[in-house]
Amino acid sequence: MTTTDADWPLGLAWIAHVLARDLQRAAREAGGPEALWAAPGARMGAVLHSRPDVARRATWARDGFRARAMRAELGRMGITHVPITSPEYPDRLRMIFDPPFGLFGTDGMAAALRSMHGAPCVAIVGSRRPTGAGRQLARVVARDLAARGAVIISGLARGIDAEAHEGALEAGGVTIAVLGSGVDRVHPRRHLALAGQIARDGAVVSEYWPGTDPAPWRFPARNRIVAGTADAVVVVEAAARSGALITADFAMENGTPVLAVPGWPGAAMSAGCNALLRAGAALCEGADDVVAEVRHGAWREAPVPAAASGTDAAVRAVVAREPIGADAVAAATGLSAAEVAVALARLEISGLVARDPGGLFRAVAAAPRAERGDAGG
Repeated sequence: MTTTDADWPLGLAWIAHVLARDLQRAAREAGGPEALWAAPGARMGAVLHSRPDVARRATWARDGFRARAMRAELGRMGITHVPITSPEYPDRLRMIFDPPFGLFGTDGMAAALRSMHGAPCVAIVGSRRPTGAGRQLARVVARDLAARGAVIISGLARGIDAEAHEGALEAGGVTIAVLGSGVDRVHPRRHLALAGQIARDGAVVSEYWPGTDPAPWRFPARNRIVAGTADAVVVVEAAARSGALITADFAMENGTPVLAVPGWPGAAMSAGCNALLRAGAALCEGADDVVAEVRHGAWREAPVPAAASGTDAAVRAVVAREPIGADAVAAATGLSAAEVAVALARLEISGLVARDPGGLFRAVAAAPRAERGDAGG
């Protein structure tokens, strides 16, 4: 059986799809993925640790694999495949433990992956059920980092992931969504439109063959790719047992910086981030913290922030009178609790409002960057 360097990664993805299982462990035991592809049937069965019928199905899938026909079918679906042997495959990802054999993606994937080679890449992850303030902070940080040249990576999940993608799109930047399913099986379905927007200027990618449905075990595997493509991982909000913490663990194993947004002690959405901070993660209160942590020559200058206006100005005017709680701000302005939370988050990020330990907000004058001691990068 003759194969090229581009064929066997695609073939292994096909076998994994036929068997509906991960082949990473089998590849390690076989001496590497290429050795697994070339292994005799008995050897393949041994490293798969499977029943004889499963081993037979694996060798049947390999022996019947036709790379040219498969690629033509993928092309008709508008899907491309970048094998680990390709120079377009992300260098960072190639170096992790158990890298995917290749990546499937939407038509623009190759260009998006090429953009990663010369740009800082930041993963932003967090809760699927974040607070309003957490949503806004994720969006603003992603937007500001994208405006400074970063590629934003996340998992297209509800909550923080979606806000990170949206923020990057608002800045006209490149964002990459990594799925725990085939790229033609967007999950959750409510994010179909968002996935389409991402695909236009970035990419939706997956290690799984098209047609693969989401499954619980595939999301932790997806998280290793999110972490593996990043120069830094930012966790915005996370409960004590959050998938975002799995991504952070993968990043730490890779030696990749992890940053966490601090939260109020005792709040459920703060538990994971505060635990990361206790474990040595860097503090993240805005894009400047990420730039300071990721020393990369391709960072662009930060755009000049606009002055507070509209809703933000109304909220700050109330906060400027005296330290005050969010509920009282809503009552004084007539705004909804969600609108107030978003405005306060923006004002905190801009340095125009600070939150006291008691949960009250107070207005502060915006100090020059050098006086705040956050210069770096």
